[in-house]
Formats: sequence, C-alpha cells, structure tokens
Amino acid sequence: MSTLRERAERMHNRGRVVALLVQLSWGCAPTTTDIDIDVIVPEDADDLEAADNVTAVLAPDGAQQTVSADGLEFSLSMELDPDDTVRDLELYLANDEALLAYGRTPPFTFGGASGGLAVFLARPGALATFPTVLDLPDDLLLGAAVPGRGVAMLSSDGATSFIDGFRLEIFEAEPLVDGPLADDGVLVGDALGGAMRVSFASIDAWRYDAGDDGWIAVELMGAAALGNRADASWLVDSDAAVLYLFGGGASTDVVAIDLVPREDDSRTYAAVVDGLALDDPRIGARASWVTREDGDTGEDVLVFGTATDSQAAAYLVQRGVALGPVTRWSGGGCVQLDPGRANADVRMLCAGGIRDGLPVADGLLVTVPEQGEPTATELPNVLDRPMPEPLWLADDTAVYAQGEGALVPFDRASLQAGEPIAALRTGGGQLVPLEGGATLILGGRDAMGTPTTRIQVFMPRLPSE
Repeated sequence: MSTLRERAERMHNRGRVVALLVQLSWGCAPTTTDIDIDVIVPEDADDLEAADNVTAVLAPDGAQQTVSADGLEFSLSMELDPDDTVRDLELYLANDEALLAYGRTPPFTFGGASGGLAVFLARPGALATFPTVLDLPDDLLLGAAVPGRGVAMLSSDGATSFIDGFRLEIFEAEPLVDGPLADDGVLVGDALGGAMRVSFASIDAWRYDAGDDGWIAVELMGAAALGNRADASWLVDSDAAVLYLFGGGASTDVVAIDLVPREDDSRTYAAVVDGLALDDPRIGARASWVTREDGDTGEDVLVFGTATDSQAAAYLVQRGVALGPVTRWSGGGCVQLDPGRANADVRMLCAGGIRDGLPVADGLLVTVPEQGEPTATELPNVLDRPMPEPLWLADDTAVYAQGEGALVPFDRASLQAGEPIAALRTGGGQLVPLEGGATLILGGRDAMGTPTTRIQVFMPRLPSE
C-alpha cells in the first residue's frame, strides 16, 4: 500500500515569503518569543507581484499594522503580552486600496502556536491552486475537516494523510486497513478532533484520531437493525456531533449516527429518527440544510434528486412536502440564497445533475417561508453550461457553481450569472471548509477525465468589496 505522503510533492511557493513575526513580550523580561508565520501563495501568483502594501490584523484585539510591500517581499512584526486568548491572524495584500489577496489563520492561542503558523493568500471570489502536487492522484479521495486540527484525507486503498491546519503541511498517517469500498459512505470530522469513516451499506464506522495518529473500529449501538442505506444523502449537524442519513438503499426513513459518545453512557448509537421520513429512498440525491438566523423555527432539510420517474425532484423533510417536476434527476446540488431572517422567505437554488439520463443546466428555485406552504419554480438553463456534478460555494455577495472546468458566480438576488472563472475540476471530488474561511476542492477529475493532481482553494469575497 502506497502512502499519500509518498504521493504528495511540495512545490516551492511555500516559504516564498517568510517575513511575519508575532513577538510576545514576557512581562518585563528583556527577551521575546517569536512565532513564525509562514506565508504561502498560490502556484499562479504572478499578479500578486503588483502588491505595494500589506496589512496584518490580529483579532479580536484589533491590533493592526500596514507596511509597504515590493510585490511579495515585505516584513511585519507585532508585539503583545502573552495570554491564553484565542485569536486569528488576517493578512491582506493590496495594490493601493485594491485588494489582491487575503488569508486567515485558524483560531490559535500563543502557546498552541509555538510551533509556528501558516497563512495561505488567495484572490477573493476566485480559485487558487495550492502549491502541492499529488503524483499518484485518486478520484475517489475522501477528505474531511477535523475541527481544531486540520484536514484528514483518505485514499481508495486506505492510505491516510493529514493536512495540519496550523502549518498547512501534509503528513503521512496510519492507513485504514479493511475499511469499506471507496464509494461507500463518507468521511466526516467530529467534534472531538477526529474523523469518522462511515459505511452506508453496513452502518459500520472507523475513527481516525489526529492526536494519536491511528484508526479504531467504532461500535455503533443499534446499527445492525438498520440494514443497507447505500447511496443515502447525508448531512452533519453544526456541532459535528451527529451524521444524518436520508433514505438510501430501499429505506425512506432518517437515521442519526453519533459521531461522538453520548454523555449519559459514553457510547455511540445509530438509530432511526422518529417522525421523519422521505417519500422515496431518493438514491443519488443530495441533502442541504435550510437554516434561519433566529434558531430552529422554520428550518428544514431539502433533499434534491430522485432515481425514479414517479417522484417530484425535491423533498422538504421536516414539512414532509414534495416539490418540483416529477422526473428522474440526480447528481445536482443546492445552495441557500438568503440569510433566513425572521418572517422572511428562504430561497434555495438547486441546479445541475443528470435529468432523464442527460446532463443539464436546469435548476429549481425552492422558496421556504417561515410559515405557510413552500413553492418550487423551474429555471431552465439557469447554469451557463450543463453540470452533471456541480459543487456549490458561497460568500456574502454571490453563490458559485463549480463544475465542468469553471467556477460560475451568480448574483444572490437576481440569479444573473457572472463571468466564468477557469477551474481544474470537471466532476467528482468534494468541498472541505477550513477554519480560516477558505474552502478546499479535493479530488475529482479534470477535463481529460483523469483524477486531478491538484488542490484548489476558494476564498470568499469580503462584504466590503
């Protein structure tokens, strides 16, 4: 079995700028402790050479420093008294007042950052190529954000690698032996700093602990009674404590799988959720949260897609309402357009996928009121091209469909498409959010249909842009 460490070759954009020191004054002592900040730029960073200033902001203190830059050459230092405050460091690269790129570290404490930090600078509202080559790529590569630690990656042969979230370095990890088939189930992060590999066909689970660097089999109480849930749609709750499966196999109910042991008896369970069910197993569908700012009232789960020609394309789980045209439609995805304010509608845009056997650019606009009946409106050719496997990204200004070698922005209000941006991925793969605000596009296939060798990064636009 080869390892992902053997597969990963670091390119030379790391350390291109290693000039930022956070200096900590220890009381009245004459010495300071330096925390090195390794600044990483994308592979295609020539346009960043136009930078003439850089600003560092330390939050929540508000400590800020702006210095001149000669392209990617600059030097910064900040001095603070040591404490246990959780902070993050933001770095903004600009030409005059025009923002060129920015990046943000994950939350850290001074003690926890003694080994150094890294920040990746990327253009807002676009894709940047991370300076790493996977020389034995795998289009079935799985990735998961591990809260407080980084990103776990699992290849189809069980080889495991880990991206340290603080240093942005890739390390070899212990492999998963005798795990499920690569296309069975998911890899998801859990609230305790690990990653869970869950089989949907057997409801078996294995957990990778980033601290101990090892896999263990996890006993899920009640799993044996659940049967095969292959190809279920799924979601993880905001606390990274529960994985939900919607339909799958021949089942229409909803299953909750503990990602962390329960406080009352220190065991993990898998069980059917009382009172919730789909109208069909909805093989090949994708699930999305419908969220609101003021809590649970009016929230829901939207499952988009069905493998049969006798069901509506979408289903709201909490409300038990089917919406949209009756058609076979799978592989598409949804994104929430509105923040979900009190007494306001929430619009969900679902688009792309395979409809009646053909890739489509069609979409469905699902409107979910806080109270009252939801509606669905067909949007023929809403995408600028057919996308059989779209991934959806979002920031405060736009939503973005990624697929078929492009990143296409859409205005949140009008749904007007913007100018497409070239991308490496055509299909497959997945999105993995980082705690600094960026999102990785891992795995998948390129325009030649071969597994991609690169990791691309989406950096959201800032509200002030």
